[in-house]
Amino acid sequence: MSELRLPAESDWIHQAHVDLESLWDRAVFRLHEAYDVRVRPGWRLELHDQPWAEIWLIRRGHCTLRLGEEEAVVGPGQLAVLRPGRLRSSANEADEELALIGFGCSLRLSGVVDLLTELELPLVVDTPAAETADLVREVVRAARGQGVDRFLRARARAQLALAAVIAEAGLDLTEGVQDPVAGRVPRSLLLRPEVRAVLDTIAARFAEPLDLGRLAAPSHLSPKHAARVFRETLGITPMAYLRRYRLLRAAELLITTGRPVTRIAHDCGFTDSAHFARAFRDQFGVTARQFRDHGRSFRSTDPSSGTSSADA
Repeated sequence: MSELRLPAESDWIHQAHVDLESLWDRAVFRLHEAYDVRVRPGWRLELHDQPWAEIWLIRRGHCTLRLGEEEAVVGPGQLAVLRPGRLRSSANEADEELALIGFGCSLRLSGVVDLLTELELPLVVDTPAAETADLVREVVRAARGQGVDRFLRARARAQLALAAVIAEAGLDLTEGVQDPVAGRVPRSLLLRPEVRAVLDTIAARFAEPLDLGRLAAPSHLSPKHAARVFRETLGITPMAYLRRYRLLRAAELLITTGRPVTRIAHDCGFTDSAHFARAFRDQFGVTARQFRDHGRSFRSTDPSSGTSSADA
């Protein structure tokens, strides 16, 4: 076996190392869905809690959007940016067909904290750069493919599109982030080891029977102390966060799989289907089946057309 030789300092002609251990570098990007959809006048959807971010490119017609306290009408060539964690209403209140393409995504720390929740992104981008609009189209095209296209190219284009939207908004991602319920949180608090330990446990074991003692164990704190630190940091108890995480995972599975609702409830840690049904409706304002039907409609295309409307 040859001996390992490390380069001496004099061997280097030039070296530049970039630290990739910031808050944003630790987050995991997920592309949840991509869609190309047309809806008739009168279409409406309301959610108590927007589960993840969505970016739409309007192709024809106009869509009335309400997100939290914001309201706007978005039209052809414009982008709509729906941030997670807010009351959301979208409707086609015009007398014409509404056609849009887009995708849903999240950028989560430890699988739980979505860093996109309170970025000061505009609800509507009136005149997006041509490259940004093209990236949204490419996400939809790639998502219709198989293998590398679907699992790598679509996700990569979605990340680039999100990065372009953030850049166009002129945001500084070196500042603190916003949590769904806690408000603006300094990065130093969000990354406290005790809190990260609880978040990591939720992400890894959410389907298991968990109580506060099991959640607190990896933090090496007493359950009471761990709960206090967690709540001071994120403004919510560990058990409430666990419930929200389970519901978010259930929402994703409803969109991306054909599993029965009862199976999804079980796979996400709910032993009682009735309890899951109540919790899901309380969180999102619609039943699990209505949420799934919405996702399916957004992924549907015109069966009479042999070409993709995203390419038109």
